[in-house]
Amino acid sequence: MKKLLQVLYIRGQKSSERNEKKITSFRVQIGNGRSVFCPSSHGFKPMWTSFAISLVCIFGVSLCYAETVWEKQQKASQDIGEKQESAEAAPNVTTSTSPIVLNEITIPSQYGSIIETHEGTNGKLIVHIQDAHANYEAQKNIAGIIESLIKNNNLNLILKEGGISNRNYSYLRFWASLGKRKQKADELLKEGVLRGEEYLNIASDYPMSFQGIEDKNMYEEQINTLWEMDKFKDIALEYVNKLTVAADTLKLKIYNADLLEMDKAKKDYESEILGLTAYYKSLNNIIQKKNIDVAKFTEFSNLIKINELEQKIGITKMLNGKLNDEEKKLYDEYQSALKKLNVNNLFKEELLLENKIHEAISENDDQKALHRVSAALSIMDKMLKVKLVPEEYNYFLDNKKDFDPQVLADFLKKKSVELNLGLDVSDNYYVISDNMSTIEKFYSTAGERDRIFVRKSEERMEKDNVKIAALIAGGFHTPALTNILADEGYSYVVISPRVTTKTDDKLYRSSLKTGWVPALK
Repeated sequence: MKKLLQVLYIRGQKSSERNEKKITSFRVQIGNGRSVFCPSSHGFKPMWTSFAISLVCIFGVSLCYAETVWEKQQKASQDIGEKQESAEAAPNVTTSTSPIVLNEITIPSQYGSIIETHEGTNGKLIVHIQDAHANYEAQKNIAGIIESLIKNNNLNLILKEGGISNRNYSYLRFWASLGKRKQKADELLKEGVLRGEEYLNIASDYPMSFQGIEDKNMYEEQINTLWEMDKFKDIALEYVNKLTVAADTLKLKIYNADLLEMDKAKKDYESEILGLTAYYKSLNNIIQKKNIDVAKFTEFSNLIKINELEQKIGITKMLNGKLNDEEKKLYDEYQSALKKLNVNNLFKEELLLENKIHEAISENDDQKALHRVSAALSIMDKMLKVKLVPEEYNYFLDNKKDFDPQVLADFLKKKSVELNLGLDVSDNYYVISDNMSTIEKFYSTAGERDRIFVRKSEERMEKDNVKIAALIAGGFHTPALTNILADEGYSYVVISPRVTTKTDDKLYRSSLKTGWVPALK
């Protein structure tokens, strides 16, 4: 009988700080029960009849917030990015202190899109790839993005949220064929065990270096806070949902026609019945009707202008290039507007713009108060589900008084009595108030981690003497990371992987809790 050779256990272990090399060992189990312990540098190369991997996953999981909202925004970013690409709207940078010219960074559209670039002064470039953990499509596209950067831009160093070590799976290349590695790595990717960059590390022969950029204590603190939130999340969400139903019922009695129209459009937008452009057009209709000054919302105004120019010129004519002189002038204006559009800043404006419109079209204090209550409940729901985007977290920080659950319940109860509605508004607000500090701690820790990410990235880039690196972290971190990078003089490119499928929340949370993954047969 043939001996069955199977890798049962893979363990990464750091050597002394002096050489800082990872020593990885394999325990190879032979079919007759004899165990052979083989260092990865050993010259023995076995005959493969099966290939199985078990991973100890104490670290290596990205805390990615706002998966659903991020995916919605990413789809909009993808659409805009494709328009910019088709209009040749990439910035035309001719001189740069970056290791490469920024517009030399290009990503195949099937993998994702570039949504923001910045030219710094220190001669170093960070390519920030937004993560969507436990989403197979996104992770596969992240692998494609990194492969493109390796081939075209000499990328070697990958900096990772959710880790502290320089763990590298390149040693597995010695033990299995490329085809077998691709097959098993793909299985692990689908199960949420591997991330895109780890998949590529196993399923290719590219030279790759890795560095986890977490502080172990802070990362574990945030993970533990997440588990604390899980203890009360369901009952808290049930209470928030009851208050939301009450608020929605009151809107029918308290809101005017414009507020109801805007509220419906917002719900359709969040449930993806309306796309970004359609939603923004609905907002613009209200703005025009009520003559609201939105001049300071430059990205919104720019997107509306782009849409209007598309309508005037016609997409078919633009694609075919059959334009008359007047249309060519409009097309030049269209290209200029696309070049200026910053998708990240567009989303930063969104909540502020909505509040500006609400304030302008509200006719009395009850309408304004009900909007604040509804906004607070919506954000509470996302906080508990760990689906908050940075703009919403900033709104929470700026308006904490509006998030007192007792005040919210008292307002809804009072209006229910006044309007003789008999709404179900219980006094179980303590499920929120007693746990608000835990919720706040989870999100505040995320902000503290951002500076650690940049510091540890800088340390590893200095150590390796490289001028370009990829930094993979969740989209929640993007605004703070880009601000810090710009302040530190870095050039950066922000890339969103293409995502058309929903993230499996259960798989994501399961991957966070998993400390041991059984071998795949």
